[in-house]
Amino acid sequence: MTAATNALGRELQLVHAAQWLYAINAEPFVPGEGDPYARLVRGFESGENGTDDAGGTLASIAERGPVWRSRLDTWVVTGPAALRELSAGAEPAVSAAVPQAEAWLPDPERQRTTGLARDLARRGGTRAVGRLAGSLREQAGQAAARLGPGPVDLVADFAEPLTAAGYAAVLDVPEERRAAFAADLAAAAPAVDALLCPQTLDTTRRLAAGVRGLRELFAGRAQAEADLLLAVAGARAAADLLGDALRRLLDRPREWALLRSDPAHAARLVEEVLHQRPPWRACPLVALATAEVAGTRIEAGDSLTAITTAAAVPGGPSGIAGPTGTAAADGASRTAGGTVPPGTAGISRTAGATVPAGAAGAAGTGAAGGVGTAETTHTGRVAGTGGAGEPGAVTVLGEATRTNGVPTPLPVAACATLLPAARALAEHALVALAARFPLLRPDGEPVRTRRAPLTRRLVRLPARLGEEETR
Repeated sequence: MTAATNALGRELQLVHAAQWLYAINAEPFVPGEGDPYARLVRGFESGENGTDDAGGTLASIAERGPVWRSRLDTWVVTGPAALRELSAGAEPAVSAAVPQAEAWLPDPERQRTTGLARDLARRGGTRAVGRLAGSLREQAGQAAARLGPGPVDLVADFAEPLTAAGYAAVLDVPEERRAAFAADLAAAAPAVDALLCPQTLDTTRRLAAGVRGLRELFAGRAQAEADLLLAVAGARAAADLLGDALRRLLDRPREWALLRSDPAHAARLVEEVLHQRPPWRACPLVALATAEVAGTRIEAGDSLTAITTAAAVPGGPSGIAGPTGTAAADGASRTAGGTVPPGTAGISRTAGATVPAGAAGAAGTGAAGGVGTAETTHTGRVAGTGGAGEPGAVTVLGEATRTNGVPTPLPVAACATLLPAARALAEHALVALAARFPLLRPDGEPVRTRRAPLTRRLVRLPARLGEEETR
């Protein structure tokens, strides 16, 4: 173990210790049980009663107001109005809040550039993914065919392997490199959560090796930076989206039957899961410009975290309500393009993919509770026009489209470019699995990893698949 690794380990331990210290100890002159933001980012909270409120932590964060300063020296920004102001004025960019063993995010200033936006659109935009529909459908069918009736772990045996195969197709990984690509993806799985929550030293070392392997794979490519971002964060979003959709279906046999009879239901289901459980519940940012947000002055260079604090209305598609009590009907408009002013919240369907609009928007988080936990070791302002034939405007690290007033399914639109491939892969996977197995039912408690405050990553989803129909 090198001196540099030792130093990094000590630094990560200190950051995580501060998160625990401030989470537990009450703040001077503020009633309560400590800093709720610290409780959230330490990554040991779990939902209760079928909610995704991290044991009441999200509610406590919202109660502090739309903008407040955490004892961890970051501005916490919540609520649609404050996030719109942040987007319009502070020009937030995604930025790691804790030390990184191997950086994979583009530099914040680089996130402003149109070149990165065009590369992301070319590699992970809706048209690029549309051209791969046949390949993704084939990969999903093969993944389902490898499963047999009986007990199965839908994460380890289905979602993760399919994600690796699907993104190998999206990112043009040569056949002889695909096994190494899958191994690097698995090693880099905690990378998104590591932006806010220090991982164990062993996990951090594996994570760094995985990112290095992916960077070496893409070295020399014209869109190497975009490919790395899509591999690290996009594949994670895809696996999590598919896992959460399957988690939902375990408790809804009628919806599984509907999916078997109507494959088009997969798109509706995936859209609902995106609204209720956005891929990132919190997003670490840095302000690139000085702005006033909810009456608070944010200086250029300040650290911020945009947090989703809304909760989904129980019962599914009726709507999503936030702390203010507002609700929006489920479903989104489908457009062939269009633009949206920076900071406008909403989503739309463009060429078959949900795309959040605005540089920072609030989202509803939803029900998928009743899960266990386990310790495992295993941005953007509107910057220019779309690239490579992409319709409408393109935001840095995201695609912007016309809105219809529905809350965005991501804390910030910086993550929007992750969605087209993630959505397509999840839809094909659900259709293929439902076509092969008439029955899907739970076979134990789902398990989510600890130290995953952004993704709430499923690491185990035990299920039992029914016999194939033979008639």
